[in-house]
Amino acid sequence: FSLHYWTHRKIDFRDLDDRLNSCAGYRQIGRSLSVSYRVVKNRVLRLARNYMNLLDTSYVGFPLTEDIAFDGFESYMRSQYIPDNFNIAVGCTSQVPYAFTLSLFRRRGSMTDQQRRNRTALDAIWRPPPGDLIASCRVVFRDILSIYLNRPELSPFVLTTDKKPEYRTALKSLPEWRHLRELGLVEHRTVSSRLPRTRKNPLFPVNYLDREIRKNSAAHVRETVRGDREVTMTMSRMVITLGYHTFRKPYRIDNRTENKDVQTHAEVVNLLDNRETQEAFDRLYTKRHLWSHQKLKAGWMEDIWLRKKKNPPVVCFRTGMVPLKGQPGNGWFARHLLE
Repeated sequence: FSLHYWTHRKIDFRDLDDRLNSCAGYRQIGRSLSVSYRVVKNRVLRLARNYMNLLDTSYVGFPLTEDIAFDGFESYMRSQYIPDNFNIAVGCTSQVPYAFTLSLFRRRGSMTDQQRRNRTALDAIWRPPPGDLIASCRVVFRDILSIYLNRPELSPFVLTTDKKPEYRTALKSLPEWRHLRELGLVEHRTVSSRLPRTRKNPLFPVNYLDREIRKNSAAHVRETVRGDREVTMTMSRMVITLGYHTFRKPYRIDNRTENKDVQTHAEVVNLLDNRETQEAFDRLYTKRHLWSHQKLKAGWMEDIWLRKKKNPPVVCFRTGMVPLKGQPGNGWFARHLLE
């Protein structure tokens, strides 16, 4: 049914997509379109679900023909007391981001005495779940392996990461990875994260995507004041950023004014080759989809679509208490229009 169903005001979703990927913040978009933040938030969530539907459709039967580079993109949510880490798997040839998850951290690094007291006040109320990074990486690795297994004939596959021990732990906990490694089909290659960020760096695909996110997403610009304040919103905005990068941004940009015949990242690996995926792309800004419509139901998408991750509470550092008002949340939503 229509993407505008259950709305009082129609918004051009293609225009919204372009604005979000031109480093515009929610309030800027709201002022320009003369709508409230609640309206912008609602449309962002709808657009993110449509991008996930497009990704789900494109992965059905898709043989992953390239190796993967995997690393974390670190930012923060609400304040620098809650650092977050997007664990992103990127194709080494196409620079297509195939999957990602989000992990929340405790603030670390150098702090003033007052900042340490503030962190202690937050720690008394909320701390990130233990082992969250390992669990999040495991979800991405499992979903990537499920796409790899679509190959007609299983050929060697290389996963490149930096030397973070959590990545190795997550891989070793997957029985499918252990089995494929015994067969000599998969390899986990590690490189130093301190290597120069050049094209020769094996982690170039994720370093390149890191730069694209920093310059195109208002939530992740250095020293931004437009950061996300809710878990679902920061993950949904990342879905839109990565979906736009995959299906709409040219694979390589030059000085040509006409880009009609330029390949996108998705076209480099033939993600849009089958009829169902092309139809899903054509309906990206017009039709609405439910979770029950999805075929693969990838684990990383489920957390975002069904809003499973919980928001850390806002804590008053002066009193150490959690105020009743101003707490983040998903708000009311019609579950029958979500699932």
